[in-house]
Amino acid sequence: MDITPFVKKLLRADEKVLYCILGRIIEDTIQADRYIAVVQKQADTALFLFSSRGIPCTSENDLAVEDVFKINEDFHLRQSEAHKDNVNRQSSIDDFDPLKNTEQVVDLCIGSQKNVRILLPDAASAKYLIGHIQKAQSRRQKQMSSDVNMTDSMSGLRKAESRDSLDIIGDYYGDEEDTTIEGFPDSLRAITNQLGIPGSGVDLVNNLKPTTAREHVVKHYMKLREEEFTYKKYYSVFCGTWNVNGQSPPMSLKLWLDKPNPPDIYVIGFQELDLSNQAYVFSGSPKEEQWKNAVRKSLPPKVRYRKVKLIRMVGIMMVVYVKEALAPDVPPHLIDADTVATGIMGIMGNKGGVGIRMTLHNTSLCFINTHLAAHQDEYERRNQDYRDVESKMRFKQFLPPLLISEHDQVFWIGDLNYRINGLEIDKVKSMIDKEKYKDLLSYDQLHQQLGRSDVFRGYSEGEINFRPTYKYNTGTNDWDSSEKSRIPAWCDRILYKGEGIDQVHYTSHPDLLISDHKPVSSLFTIEVKAIDKEKSNKVYEDVMKKLDRLENDYLPQVKLDKTEFQFKDVMFIEKRSEILTVCNTGQVPVEFEFINKLEEQSYCQPWLRITPYKSVITPGSSCEVRLEVLVDKTCVASLDASNHVLDDILVLHLTGGKDFFITVNGNFIPSSFGCSLEALVQMHGPIRETPTAQLIEIEQPGSLMSRDLTQGGRLYAIPKEVWRLVNHLWLYGKDQAELFLQAGLKKELVVIRDCLDMGVPDKIPGSVHSVAEALLLFLECLPDPVIPCRVYYRCLECNSNYMLCKQVISQIPEHHKNLFRYLIAFLRELLKYSDQNKLETNILSSIFGEIFLRPPPNTLTRSLSSPAGKAKALEEEMKRAAFVKQFLINEYDE
Repeated sequence: MDITPFVKKLLRADEKVLYCILGRIIEDTIQADRYIAVVQKQADTALFLFSSRGIPCTSENDLAVEDVFKINEDFHLRQSEAHKDNVNRQSSIDDFDPLKNTEQVVDLCIGSQKNVRILLPDAASAKYLIGHIQKAQSRRQKQMSSDVNMTDSMSGLRKAESRDSLDIIGDYYGDEEDTTIEGFPDSLRAITNQLGIPGSGVDLVNNLKPTTAREHVVKHYMKLREEEFTYKKYYSVFCGTWNVNGQSPPMSLKLWLDKPNPPDIYVIGFQELDLSNQAYVFSGSPKEEQWKNAVRKSLPPKVRYRKVKLIRMVGIMMVVYVKEALAPDVPPHLIDADTVATGIMGIMGNKGGVGIRMTLHNTSLCFINTHLAAHQDEYERRNQDYRDVESKMRFKQFLPPLLISEHDQVFWIGDLNYRINGLEIDKVKSMIDKEKYKDLLSYDQLHQQLGRSDVFRGYSEGEINFRPTYKYNTGTNDWDSSEKSRIPAWCDRILYKGEGIDQVHYTSHPDLLISDHKPVSSLFTIEVKAIDKEKSNKVYEDVMKKLDRLENDYLPQVKLDKTEFQFKDVMFIEKRSEILTVCNTGQVPVEFEFINKLEEQSYCQPWLRITPYKSVITPGSSCEVRLEVLVDKTCVASLDASNHVLDDILVLHLTGGKDFFITVNGNFIPSSFGCSLEALVQMHGPIRETPTAQLIEIEQPGSLMSRDLTQGGRLYAIPKEVWRLVNHLWLYGKDQAELFLQAGLKKELVVIRDCLDMGVPDKIPGSVHSVAEALLLFLECLPDPVIPCRVYYRCLECNSNYMLCKQVISQIPEHHKNLFRYLIAFLRELLKYSDQNKLETNILSSIFGEIFLRPPPNTLTRSLSSPAGKAKALEEEMKRAAFVKQFLINEYDE
């Protein structure tokens, strides 16, 4: 069936489909049906791969873009016949006989890294496809002088899924030099790394594709039988971590990195790469390039290494290298990275973690580098940071996104910041001098928790036979002699989890003196599963035959343990969850997925999360699906007093079977977090004591304008909740270091919420950092921000002119203006104590620029996956900060 008309509907009028054919993509043990299309736009041509929800495709809605390759001078071809014995006879393109019906294999080589193998039904199909590709290359050579750029122009594809395909596809058309395995130049990653945005780098379209049900099942069964077609191979992995305290690299890192027996894989992590204020506000850092070059120059010179991935979030950076000979065994499309910021508001990346995952042969590897909360007594905050990184890190190029825990082997490195508790400093130093490390470790905060709590559950750590790595006088091996005289501690650690990991050594490197930390390294031998192609093909054929037989004889059947869920008295930022058990009671594997209801953008409400939202269940097995309710800053404003009912109907769809309907009901306890500014200034008592009818009345649009003040008392100039938070910070936190930079504790935020909503106790409980985060959270939850959305773009336009900025503020509603003036006055007062709290104008303007200014809802924005989208986001961020800065550096009056 010719699907060219369907493909045309996904393109612009000036984009022409030259050829379209159904083929198969061959990847390891899996073959998958794909439509291959050659598309021309002026002088440029590209090869598109489409997955389809059904074969044959019946409409354009069945198609989803899987991959796009620009046909240029880096695009090469190799063709061969496909034989059942998997031995391919290579031949030239001119050897094709269009009368032969033998299946043909076409290998596409894009640059030096990306390889795609396509199986076509016959020689004629292959000849037509290759002929169009050759013509496109010829046209390009003729047009090289004009070099029409297809990056922006060939972007007419409609959304195939609920995402913006255009910006993602555009990234495939760059001509910049490719220096990494994953096939994207560093320049495309720069802005994302600087912003600390999760998923640094360009997201690959082919891994955002909706995998068909049959492919899911085949992969599942191949996984179950992998022992039949895999064998063990062994590799060495070097993991190193160093908190460099913002220093530039020394002349050489060979003492740390250069090994007589060069490892197969290097995993190198840094913390506090850059301590400048520019780094804190997510701008670029020259330190990244300095340290990247220092690492590269210090790797063993007798072996060639290739960079797999580099990712940075503010001062946390990690880079992974593999031996060049090993690179073909690390599939580029299975490489991904992500970041999780645990700093204030969950966006400041001064603390948190970065992760890189890859697959070596048939074994998945995950590397995590974290910098957890500092200070002696903050071990619970460190535990919270760990939980946040563990739960929030998602490798999003997979559907559903992969979690850390879903990898065969995990290596967790970094400045974990756990300290020695319960001993005086002199006693600690004495035990170190006597090398009583085992005795001293019994007082180590991390050692006390390993295996005894959920913190790093399942992870192991090698025996520590080296001196604590923190804190030293910079440039020496002497312990900290400053006024704070910190107790020595093993802050810098390397942990691991998974089968087939053998630790060879674990040590520190005290001869590197530039930092107050010492670098740490560990060498591992890992066991990975390699694929025997011949055996794999036999298992694959067997699996396919069984599936064909089962699918013809049986329909999918499941049983749900319940179809109604009730969540009573849900409260702001308090997570609630229940389990739905789905049992496969049939004879065939079942793929289920929660699907969107008619005319809705998501399969569930924003306050509900379902994990996993899709999966495959084998006969006789079951799957536990977690339904998690959380009302947070993203959705609380939609659940005010007039709409505090939680209500949703989920559609659980069986591929090839029927749908099940699951109801989720509950009620939300209104909170001052999420109330409108108009309602807050009218509310005299705490919200928990305010009658529901009154809450509904004051939340109505225009209630403030229509209120008869002669009948009902006065309005507050600012919300009393904001006054309480600011007053507390002024009394107890104005000289607190890292104010508005260090995150608060979640359990303290809950107590602070209750204090504000109930009006008691008089003194707000919790640490200063928790109160500071509560203030930011409160402001973030305002349905209309401090500076109303309607003047957002005017603020951006006048950010460099103080008089114009004042003019915009003078025109916003009085209660918004009062709150803005009050908060600006508070921030200006805090800056007077900058010697103690270390705050600077740039830091405050960046943080509060995000809080005070938000674009209007439903504003059409560019995808952050495109370079243009990233640049636009960075530009707006800088303008928001510049606007707020005008009021911090100038005396504000009317």
